[in-house]
Amino acid sequence: MRGTVAALLGCLVLTGCASDWQAEVTYEVTKVYDYKMSAGSDPVKRAQLELSGSAPSGVLAKDSLSPQTVDLADISGSAEVGDKVTCTAKQHSRGATQTNPVQTELSGCRKA
Repeated sequence: MRGTVAALLGCLVLTGCASDWQAEVTYEVTKVYDYKMSAGSDPVKRAQLELSGSAPSGVLAKDSLSPQTVDLADISGSAEVGDKVTCTAKQHSRGATQTNPVQTELSGCRKA
């Protein structure tokens, strides 16, 4: 029993019990627009994505899932406003000692 308590306290003190979450999430393309990184750069087409349906179970930060923005070129298939896309969403929390909020990273987006 003492060993279990010591392990839990060590987890909380040293790492804050970091956790990871990953799932396939479906979004709807709500806007496509030109984005310029700087004044002299060429514009890049970007897509604004809104969560389609409810958040998957186990998500670390629901409000971090939506809205999201990705380069239109990063979506497999030709996506337009109103289309559904499925992406792999990843979240990581460093635990109680983390000063940054949980961020969501999208990858492998494809037209659903």
